[in-house]
Amino acid sequence: MLAYLSLLALLSDWICFSAAPIAPLVRRNFRVHDAHLVTCFLATNVIFCLLEPSVVKVCGLRVAVVGGALAMALGCILRSAAAEVAVYEQAYLSDDDDSLSLDMAPGYLVVAGTMLVGAAQPFFQCTPPLLSANWFGADERALSTAVAINFNQVGIATAFLVGGAMAQSQAGLGQYFDVITLASFFVAIGALLQFKERPPTPPSGSAALKAEAAKAPQEK
Repeated sequence: MLAYLSLLALLSDWICFSAAPIAPLVRRNFRVHDAHLVTCFLATNVIFCLLEPSVVKVCGLRVAVVGGALAMALGCILRSAAAEVAVYEQAYLSDDDDSLSLDMAPGYLVVAGTMLVGAAQPFFQCTPPLLSANWFGADERALSTAVAINFNQVGIATAFLVGGAMAQSQAGLGQYFDVITLASFFVAIGALLQFKERPPTPPSGSAALKAEAAKAPQEK
């Protein structure tokens, strides 16, 4: 469970900063400034950070994390579609062909996809303490929480290392976005199939008491 949450955190920050190391290519293909993408991501992120506690309280940890993972995968699909549209425009449409021009379609798609990922991130970034409380004993919770949270920084580093190496051309841009999309898709499917709310046996006495307290109203 910790591995899934850490990978989702990594991917969300990778996507947030994916345009930073390739800003000129992003502006040319999507007609969007890389800073505008980060702003859209963070604005959506703040809104859903405020909603995250209520969503987790109503739906539970599993539904929140898996729902966020699926939303992030959908956002990545839109971003990959934007890259494909941009490559098509650059390859087949001339600048003066108004009848065939797809206009701002790549920009709209990449912004929409980025905002979906921004909406999903709080469900990976704010939930590590709850995951630790559900799955780890008292002496392990600080370490497990730190691992999940620090994978955000790994995601930022990945954006600069992989983006700078792969996305140096039109074809490279599409491949770069496709790699992110495939990674997000497989992690989301894995979380859908394997991510659980809590272990069958409580990891500590406090967790056992919490589970019993949650069952008591249902039994009444």
